[in-house]
Formats: sequence, C-alpha cells, structure tokens
Amino acid sequence: TNFLVIEDDPIISNTIKFILESNNGVVIGIAKDFETAVGFLNSKKPDVCLIDINLKGEFDGIDFAMELDKIQIPYFYLTAQTDHLTIEKVHKTNPLGYIVKPFTKAGLWSSISVVWQKHLNEKEKIFTIKSDGYIYKIPENDILFLEAFDNYCYVHSENKKILVPHTLKKVKSQLQGNHFFSPHRSYYVNTKKITDIGQTTIHLNSISISLSKAKRPELLKIIENNS
Repeated sequence: TNFLVIEDDPIISNTIKFILESNNGVVIGIAKDFETAVGFLNSKKPDVCLIDINLKGEFDGIDFAMELDKIQIPYFYLTAQTDHLTIEKVHKTNPLGYIVKPFTKAGLWSSISVVWQKHLNEKEKIFTIKSDGYIYKIPENDILFLEAFDNYCYVHSENKKILVPHTLKKVKSQLQGNHFFSPHRSYYVNTKKITDIGQTTIHLNSISISLSKAKRPELLKIIENNS
C-alpha cells in the first residue's frame, strides 16, 4: 500500500512514516502544505492519504481532502482539533476515518489497518449480471439503486441502466455489500449514494426515490451509524 502523508510537524510525520514502513507500507512522500501535497498527487498516485486537518497556509487539509474526493482517492484525517467550524467543514468530505493526535504507535496502525482492509474488501466486490446476451461486471460501490419492473429489475449505476430478466428480490439477494437498503418495496438503494432524506422521498443527487414512512427511522439510523 502506497501512503502519502500530509503533516506539517516533522516529528509527527517521521513517526507516522516509521510506523507505516514497519508494517510493510510504502510512504511515497511527506508534504507540509497543500501545494506540496498536490505536487505529490500529480507525480505519484497514492493508494491512501493521511491528512493533517490544520495545515498552515491559504489551503488546509480539508481543502486537499476535497480534491481527493473528486478523484476518489481514500484518506484518513489526522486531527487534534474539534471546533465547530472545523467539524462543519469536515462534514462536506468523505474520509475513511479519523486518527486523533496524540496517538500511540500501536493505536495508529490498528486505526488504519482495520478500516483500510474493510475498504479494500468492499471495493473488490463486483456484481456480475447478464442482460441481452452481454455480461456486465459492475463494482457494487458504483451501483446507485435497483428498481423493480414487473418480473424484471433495472440496475442503475453511475453511467448505466441495465434491464435484468430477474425479480428485484432475486437480484438484491446477489449483492454482497451491507450498504444497501430498501426504502420502498420497488427499490433497493446504495446508502452511500444518498444525498438527502425527506419525509416521503430520498435523493441520490437529482434522482428522487419514494421512501416509506415506516422505513424512514431505520434508514436515518443506518445513515447516522455510517457517518
């Protein structure tokens, strides 16, 4: 695993480098600021980043995290600060987790390794379906939702809509991930893609899907536990 460390305290960054390399990780670079981090990002694509939230300069660690979200490179935050403004800004990003400073050597690695392995397991789950003589292999994380259509089912992904000659019940039973939820009997939704929850609808960006009132409390609980 290739790590990029963004941390402006040299003692902390060197400690992190030692811990990662002691556990067979490869540190491809250590950046003290946003600009240097972007430089490493363009020249050496990391598998995962560790980002200090409070970098000095015009742009902080959260700004760098927003860049990573755009190109879907996962990251952890390194943080010792939890003030209201920071938390508010952090909520607009999608980190794998948080590493609170100060940390122990064992604590740092356990915090990273457990979550990172879970991320890799989920990332590797591929959904294979046959439709009109074609075989489609779609990463489960790319699926937006399943939609019932009589005795058939539509699989909506980021850039495809595929009609499958099986019922919704059968298709959803083939999914391995635990991040799917049925907000209504006609739909099965990837909870990671939900952008808004209303009283009777949920949104996946511009897509609106019916939400059963009876299912709403359960969905809110799932979203809260995964945030």
